Order: sequence, then structure tokens, then C-alpha cells
Amino acid sequence: MEQCTTTAAYLPDELVVEILAWLPAKSLCRIKCVSRRWRSLISDPAHRTRFAQTLSGFFFTSRNPRWRITALSSSVTPLGGDGGSPLVDAALSFLPPTCGEMEILDSCNGLLLLRSDERPSRPLAPFYVVCNPATREWVALPQPKYTEYSVGLRVWYAAVGFDPAISSHFHVFQVVEEDVGMRCFVYAVEVYSSETGTWDVMECKRDWLDFVGRMTYFNGFLHLPVECRAVASLDTKSQSWRLTRVQDRRYDDTGRIYVGYSQGRLLYMNNSPKDDVMSVFVLDDQDSEEWALKHNVSKSDLLFERWRHPMRPTYYIAGFHPDGDLIFFYDRTQKTLISYYMNHDNWHVVCALEDFAHAHHPFFPYVPWYSRGLASPNNALQSPLQG
Repeated sequence: MEQCTTTAAYLPDELVVEILAWLPAKSLCRIKCVSRRWRSLISDPAHRTRFAQTLSGFFFTSRNPRWRITALSSSVTPLGGDGGSPLVDAALSFLPPTCGEMEILDSCNGLLLLRSDERPSRPLAPFYVVCNPATREWVALPQPKYTEYSVGLRVWYAAVGFDPAISSHFHVFQVVEEDVGMRCFVYAVEVYSSETGTWDVMECKRDWLDFVGRMTYFNGFLHLPVECRAVASLDTKSQSWRLTRVQDRRYDDTGRIYVGYSQGRLLYMNNSPKDDVMSVFVLDDQDSEEWALKHNVSKSDLLFERWRHPMRPTYYIAGFHPDGDLIFFYDRTQKTLISYYMNHDNWHVVCALEDFAHAHHPFFPYVPWYSRGLASPNNALQSPLQG
């Protein structure tokens, strides 16, 4: 490493930046320690559009304002950021007043999905808005076919799907559930494509039961956990469904499932209130149906108190680190965000979150995306300077 550093010292900054631009986010985080010069080049805002980005922090629900953002630091996670707040407009003040009061529903690779709270009192308010806080761009989506006021149906959950390595277009997924007695079935998923500017309804098999956790977009698929230890995956290209089952002996129907991804693999985490262990399963190959047990997380090691109320747990899963074996939790009793490193069975306090507010999905991992010109049917996302 010393010889490599000495040789690199003679290279001009432009060439070093060109070389570093080929590296993945995980490698960039590690080589910041090589020299102050390299750290400065990687951290320079002028180069951010060239470099792969990693997890910068979390948007989370708060009391006033309705959401905040907390940044990660390299001192508490081996793959963390530079400390301090990410260089984004966390208040989303670039959104026009016509959007009204909004709530955050999801995040994916730099984009946020928001929904208006003022329907139907303000008919002109958009149903969904997708925005990029780093570039201050946004777009209001056309209203979907189904709304929360549709008879016998509910649309509480939605997600945004975006992968700039594949396409500049994005998708929005709205889960449509059907009330059947005391149960809710996944009736369909309504999918918006920014390429076509339209919504399509993808119906589900009627034997699929409740949607039971946090869904995620990964490798062109929407993955959502359903009952009976299963993950339903919707292929946005072929518009087809597939179902994979997890051999989870600790599963029970009162738990919440978190589906996410890390290091190029899909992860499934069972958060059962009846057990002192949380199990993490991994799907190494997306074409495979074999979920393998990756790790068991002991709640006692994390000092979490036992479950008190099904609607207000004492801890929350904040998310997986996309580039490392890290899980983030929020401890409600201690009012702290913590990171748990699976490889070493240890944890660190990231920060205190005193103004956290309970919500069904209160945390949204944020990976900045600094490039402009996200594609839509007619033009790029709007900015305050556009109409």
C-alpha cells in the first residue's frame, strides 16, 4: 500500500478522480483512509456526480417538523459517511405550496416517495410526489386507479423503485389490499412507470394472505413479504409474479418482516415479538428459491426490552447497510439509533433521536444521488426554476 500511495502521489487530480470513479461505494469508503488527498477528492462536492454513493443517513418521522434526517459517521460504522448532515434539503422546501402537507412513504437510491395528507379536502393536491432532495427536483404523479376511498379496498402502503445503474426511469408501487372479514388480502399492486407516465394494475393470486412487513425494490423487482413465510416478487419487465418461501422456524403471525438488500443480495429479517432472537435470511441468487440462514441477532445482547404493545414496539428496524454487514435499529427506550455489525456481534450508538415519532414505517435509508435529469415521459423532474 505504501508503494501504491507513493506512485499515486505523482498522478494529477483529474486522473485520480477518473480512476476512483470506477470503484464501488464500499471501496471508496475504505480508501478514504489512504491519504488526506484522496479523502479530499472523494469528499469534494464537485466530484459527487462521478462517484458511487453509499448510505448517508436516515430520514425519520419526527414530531415537529414531520420528518428529519440524521447522518452517519465513520466513527460509528466502518462504512459510514463523513459525519454531519448530508448536503441535501432535508425539509424539502423546494416543493411548491400546491403539494400541501406531505408524508414520506419510502426511499430508494436517492429518491423519496411522498403522499399528500390533504386529499380529498384539496382536490388539486397531488396524490403522490417523487423527489430528489440532493438536486431539488420533483414530479407529481397522475392519480392512480385505486385510492384509500375505494369501497372495500385500502392503499396504505407504497414504495418507489429506482436503480440509476440500470435506468434513469423509476417506478412507484401501490399495494392494494382487500378487506375480507377480519383479514386483508393483497388484491393487486398498481405500478406507475416514469417511462410511460401511466399506472398498470398487476393482480395477485387470491390465496396470498396479508402483506406483513417492509417491502423493497431490488434488481428490477418489487419484493414484499406476505404471510406463511413467503416473499412475493414482481418483475417490472415481464410483469409477472414469483413466490419464494423462507424456512423460518421462529415465524409467527404477530411478527413484522423486513425485506431489504445488502452487498448485492436480498435479505429477509423476522422480528417476532415471541422470541428473543431475530433471524436474518439471505437469497444469494435471485433466480433461486433457497433462502439461507445468515445470522441470528440476540435481543438481549442489544439490551432491547421485551415487546410491550403490538402497535408501539420498544425498538424498530431502521434498515440494512447496502454495502456492509450492518443492521440499524432504533431503541425507543434509550432514544438512540444503533448499528449492529453482524460479522463481529457488536453494536455502537450512532446518535440520539429525542424527537422521534412513532409510525408504521418510521425510517427511510438515504443514499444520495447527485445527478440531474431523471427521466419522465415528457421531461426531467421539475425544479424550482422550471414550470
